[in-house]
Amino acid sequence: MTLTAVPTQQVTWPPGRALADARRAREHTRNALLEWGLADYSGDVELIVTELVTNALRHGTGLVSTRISWDSQGDLRVEVHDDGPGRPQRRGPALDAESGRGLAVVDGLLALYDGSFDVSDDEHGDGKTVHALVCLGTPGVGAKGARPGPGSRGGQRG
Repeated sequence: MTLTAVPTQQVTWPPGRALADARRAREHTRNALLEWGLADYSGDVELIVTELVTNALRHGTGLVSTRISWDSQGDLRVEVHDDGPGRPQRRGPALDAESGRGLAVVDGLLALYDGSFDVSDDEHGDGKTVHALVCLGTPGVGAKGARPGPGSRGGQRG
C-alpha cells in the first residue's frame, strides 16, 4: 500500500493564560483563513476557536496552546491544549444564564460542516487536547459541494 502525503498549511501561536488570548486566537484564525483563501468561513471558524480557547482558559490549567491546520482534502482542524484534568462538559444552563452554551454552539457549527469534536488525553499528565474537524470539502469549493455566499453557512443557502 502506498501512502500519500496530504499537504497541510498550519499556524500555531504562543501559548497563553490571559483571557485576552481568546481574542488573539480569533485574530490569528481570521488572518490564517484569509491567507489560505478561506475568508468565507472565517466567522464560523473564529467562533469555534474562540469557544474552545475560552473553555480551556476558564476550566483548564496551565498555558493554553492552539493550532489550526488545513489540508488539501479540505479538512480544517482546530486543536486546543491545556494541562488541566477532566474533559469539556456540555451543560444545560438556565435560560437567563450568561454562560454555559459554548460547546453547544461548537456542536451546532460543526454539524453545518459535517464536522466532529473529540478529546485526547495527554500520554503523561493530566492535560488534554480538544480537536474540532471542520469539513470544508475540496479546497475552493466548500462544504457539501457549494462555496458559501455572504451570510450562508456550509454551502447551504440561508
